[in-house]
Amino acid sequence: MNVNGETAILKAIDEAEEIVPGSSDSTAFFEGPPVSFDAPRLPQLEPSLFPSWLGDMITAVSEATETPPELAALLGLGTVAASVQGKVVVMPSPDYREPLSVFVAPALDSGNRKTAVLNEMTRPLRDWEREQAEKLQPEVDKAQSDRKTLEARVDSLRKQAGRKDGLDLENIMVEIAKTERELPDVPSIPRLWTQDVTPEKLGSLMAENGERIAIISDEGGIFEILEGRYSSGISNLDLFLQAHAGAPVRVDRGSRPPVHLQSPALTVALSPQTDVIRGLALKSGFRGRGLLARFWYALPLSPLGYRKLESKPIPQSVREKYSQGLRNLLEMPPATDGDGRFVEHVFEYSEDAFREWHEFRLMVEQGLREEGKFAQIKDWAGKFPGATARIAGLLHCVEYAGFIPSKKEISLQTIKRALDIAAVLSEHALAAFGLMGADPAIEGAKKVWRWVESTRFESFTARDCFQALKGSFRRMNELQPALDVLVERAYIAQAPNKERKGGGRSPSPTYHVNPSLTEDWT
Repeated sequence: MNVNGETAILKAIDEAEEIVPGSSDSTAFFEGPPVSFDAPRLPQLEPSLFPSWLGDMITAVSEATETPPELAALLGLGTVAASVQGKVVVMPSPDYREPLSVFVAPALDSGNRKTAVLNEMTRPLRDWEREQAEKLQPEVDKAQSDRKTLEARVDSLRKQAGRKDGLDLENIMVEIAKTERELPDVPSIPRLWTQDVTPEKLGSLMAENGERIAIISDEGGIFEILEGRYSSGISNLDLFLQAHAGAPVRVDRGSRPPVHLQSPALTVALSPQTDVIRGLALKSGFRGRGLLARFWYALPLSPLGYRKLESKPIPQSVREKYSQGLRNLLEMPPATDGDGRFVEHVFEYSEDAFREWHEFRLMVEQGLREEGKFAQIKDWAGKFPGATARIAGLLHCVEYAGFIPSKKEISLQTIKRALDIAAVLSEHALAAFGLMGADPAIEGAKKVWRWVESTRFESFTARDCFQALKGSFRRMNELQPALDVLVERAYIAQAPNKERKGGGRSPSPTYHVNPSLTEDWT
């Protein structure tokens, strides 16, 4: 036999040994059902992680509405942030400050009672706004009336000035200037939050409300506005990015009054549908400019189909303590500097709290390496330690609502709570960016699975897959992460390796497809 013939036979034998046909025995390779790409197994954000009246309210709302606690928890944090932003900063170390504005986006599809949860968690904000409006309306009405009267006086004087000259004109001009100086300012009715707003209008609202406001919605329409729905497709993210960081904003456009904000504070609390999260990475500039990195995401499993539909009302005592806690934060007296000017309250860390947070920060730093946990979401993880500092600051506000001027040191216990919450949020962030297509391994796994479904192989080798998908994977080591994801999610399982008798090349790994996914294949 010639050498070429012998080589061909050996190759045929090699390939024959690797192929493992699908059979009922393959069930033994799988311990549970496959985990959908759109519904990953993620840790739950337990209400017990949140202190005092906030934790009690999260529990009560979640039980009353039969919704995942992540929904009430993140909307609750957003509500607390809306109450204290611009008035408090956290300072882990002397050279590092974080404001307490937050961007949160727990995602659930329609039918999950998101509106009911949002209404319960934000009710105290609406009540406070209404009370302030009722209290200030008489003053506003009087100021508006007085201003109109004086403006009419100015108009009359200007008409007289047009017919005068000399000393008479000079006297009228003096009177006009004097009257204009006496025009009263009309006080604004305080606003804590808004919903459907353009970036341009948002700047004006912030200027009218002490440079602070929140965007709160049970939908994700604000993303469409930011992408340019009302601006010919031109995205406008600057105010959102700067107000999250508390950086000064100056907008001078000829068609609108100038907006100058020294220390803006913006909180965004949304509960969009899962499809909205899926499409975020495709929106121009959202990822590259850092907007998506600023959000805390949650992708809880939908309970639809498994609810008991038994009403469990929120205890009135829980609702009242929650409302009072937020009211204490809303009415928190401002801090002052040596000259009597209003400044922010500053929360510092105790020594052991800083040590705990710094160790966490070092762990995150290692996760940013190419082989690290956060390699695919470095933009988000780069802000992760700062986000955790903000969580700690918000928890401290909850714990000491009504006593903040005398309680400014964040304890080790509070930091540990914040780190536990952060650990859960990091898993949800990885899943959210995977849903956006930010993780190449996830996208690769989807491509491999589409190939498996189209071929309907009940078992296949890694070499088979690579040969079929060379257009997507240039080298075998690029394919392996995708196969690993499918194994992790129980779509496929690797068969035990077979040893080659007499040496030679090791056989390509064989993978079985989960039988629960092949039941409808013919």
